[in-house]
Amino acid sequence: MRISKMLIAGLLVAVALSLQLAGQTAAGARQLFEGARLIAGDGSVAVENAAFLVENGRFTRVGRRGDIPAAGATRIDLTGKTVIPALVDAHAHVGYTKGLTDLQENYTRENFTDILQRYAYSGVGAVQSLGSDKGDLPYQIQNGPPIANAARYVTTGRGLAPPMQGPGPAVMKPAPYGVTTVAEARKDVQELAATKVRMVKIWVDDRNGTVTKLSPELYRAIIDEAHKHNLLVVAHASNLADLKDLMRAGLDGSAHGGFIPEVDDELLALLKAHPRFFFTALVGGSMRGIEPAARRGSTSPCSRKWCRPSSSSASATRWPSAARRLSHGPSSALSS
Repeated sequence: MRISKMLIAGLLVAVALSLQLAGQTAAGARQLFEGARLIAGDGSVAVENAAFLVENGRFTRVGRRGDIPAAGATRIDLTGKTVIPALVDAHAHVGYTKGLTDLQENYTRENFTDILQRYAYSGVGAVQSLGSDKGDLPYQIQNGPPIANAARYVTTGRGLAPPMQGPGPAVMKPAPYGVTTVAEARKDVQELAATKVRMVKIWVDDRNGTVTKLSPELYRAIIDEAHKHNLLVVAHASNLADLKDLMRAGLDGSAHGGFIPEVDDELLALLKAHPRFFFTALVGGSMRGIEPAARRGSTSPCSRKWCRPSSSSASATRWPSAARRLSHGPSSALSS
């Protein structure tokens, strides 16, 4: 039987929910989960009536019901549930949003914990915040003890942009380094490298002529310095010419694939020539995208768990604009 390795390593959503229902067992105990439909996520056929064994907090065996010895194990029935590997959000901006407010005072450990636990409940096992973090708190959360029942957190620290010109939401604009010279750009990258982040976020977007974007001289210096420190560079860029020039300068990834309204043969050739080039998101948006389900009267326990009561009505005006961005092309002034 072909089972993806990431299935074993990942957080299994139905298992996590069942553990909450069954109660946490003592360390060292064995739990055998049986009866679920198992989707490995690697293209293989789903396993019906599956079974998997958890020992010391790790998935140790995967098979079908009846194939795994149950001696000494607590048996948990997952009949009627579907189990998948954990999802990964590679492009988030965590900490500022609470309910429908985007405020500096929301940026607390308590709010981080709440958000990361909501992610985990919805099946997201790891979250990467892209360029909008500030201070020591994100590093403390990333490097500290795991938060119970929460997604793992990865920070890329502060991104780089012209002063107060980077992220779309006003609350996040102070977070990135404000870069005006090549010397500043290189120094900021060196400071980031010292924090042992893996990636540098940059903004190369004038948001429909409303802000200043990083110049080619500056982003070339950033990319060059980042690569000297073995760091990847990902760019928020909404202009086709900018993205192509960034790729020629050595850019490793794009923050938003969907922000480029037209794709030409030259861009396709650049992508083919750089097979490791990545996208952290295919469209824009935020985790508020789950809220419309609650407004439509959804009885889903996942929706009820994720959405705060204040989200169910006051956010109604947010969804139409997101839909227009998907159907008619992006409005970069609303992105981050």
